[in-house]
Amino acid sequence: MKEKILLVEDDLNTLEGLAEILEQEKFLITKAKNGSEALAAINNHTFNLVLIDFLLPDKDGLEVSEIIIQKNPEIKIIMMTAFGSVKNAVHAMKMGIFDYLTKPIDLEELLIVIRRALKEQELISENISLKDKLQKTYSFENIIGISGRMQEVFRKVMKVARTDATVLLRGESGTGKELIARAIHFQSSRKDKPLVEINCASIPEPLLESELFGHEKGAFTGAYKSKKGKFEVAHEGTLFLDEIGELPSGVQAKLLRVLQEQTFSRVGGIENISVNVRLIAATNSNLEKALEDGRFREDLYYRLNVIPIIVPPLREHPEDIGPLIDYFLNKYIKKNQREIKGVSQAARDQLLQYHWPGNVRELENAIENAVVMAEGEIIQVGDLPGYLQARGEEIMLKRVKQILPQEENQDMNYRERLDMYEREIIRQALEASDGNKTQAAKKLGFTLRTLRNKVTKYNL
Repeated sequence: MKEKILLVEDDLNTLEGLAEILEQEKFLITKAKNGSEALAAINNHTFNLVLIDFLLPDKDGLEVSEIIIQKNPEIKIIMMTAFGSVKNAVHAMKMGIFDYLTKPIDLEELLIVIRRALKEQELISENISLKDKLQKTYSFENIIGISGRMQEVFRKVMKVARTDATVLLRGESGTGKELIARAIHFQSSRKDKPLVEINCASIPEPLLESELFGHEKGAFTGAYKSKKGKFEVAHEGTLFLDEIGELPSGVQAKLLRVLQEQTFSRVGGIENISVNVRLIAATNSNLEKALEDGRFREDLYYRLNVIPIIVPPLREHPEDIGPLIDYFLNKYIKKNQREIKGVSQAARDQLLQYHWPGNVRELENAIENAVVMAEGEIIQVGDLPGYLQARGEEIMLKRVKQILPQEENQDMNYRERLDMYEREIIRQALEASDGNKTQAAKKLGFTLRTLRNKVTKYNL
């Protein structure tokens, strides 16, 4: 799409000449001969950039620019003048004008400045769009949970998001602690500042202190230049420390100081650096046991445990499995551009009955796997990861065992028993295929004709 430029110039020769050159550069040009025409154009149209003369017959170019900036701060303004002065240039820049060019205009310089202004505008627009997308992605509405347990978590999170209190998220791996930490940040007053995340267990102990607090040049072998740590990068924003229970004792002492005083020094440095950071920590380990064993500082524990939030494992709120299946299904159908309409009842039952030791993360991975591997429009049991299919076979065997001859039918002959077992296995295959006889026959190793005959025989 062509960028729109408003050209404001009272000298007609200059106005027409610049308009012709800019149109040759594929810009859409609207012309105005004075300040009043310029403001009328701004009120009736949208522009990416305004190229305006300093001296206009009815209004001062700075005055017009100030009105434009107040109404449309995203518009880039370039000022032109035949009377260049440092004072005017400084005043223009302070107002928010992008650049200030002296007449006669160097056309090559003008085009460079215009493209630089439009590029900056594009980057700002992309940044705003990305922030909006992040805030939408990590809003509470996108953390799925209809159960009482998760609603309780949401209520607590909504309260704490509006504060600067330190939060400790506790729960098994895969329960969604990272998502909740991001939601807290993007719903807080710090949402436009950095969110910095670090997994304390993934970084070797000798490097973790430098990663968190930075280091000075020459602090250790390989420190060829100074480097900011995560705390400095997260200034005025949020720092999320995952797996806080794995923090080495030496780093624990330094973290305690930051929480108490909001100051620290880099590795190898002597200068005290002040920061304003909101801390969110998470752990899947038993911190109380770590306290008893002397692996975790008691004073740090109480500093972190200001607002504890327990994120329950998925097995403790199974009513959320169904909504999570639908959410992840929709997500990965779009991501992988698959023509999939849903999940068969048998496959859904399989997912609902599984105990999910890896929690929400494991469920998400299973759904993505199924979406990618599915051969038809409906995800079947056979499309699920192998370990879930094996689980389905266990369930089927249990059901078959339930119809094994008991004391009251010991007089059944082997032929009758075989028919009983075969009927149940065929029923299970049909259920797993959502009634599709072609797929069921394939699972059983039958021809379609053989399956139809047996379905008639057993009145299925």
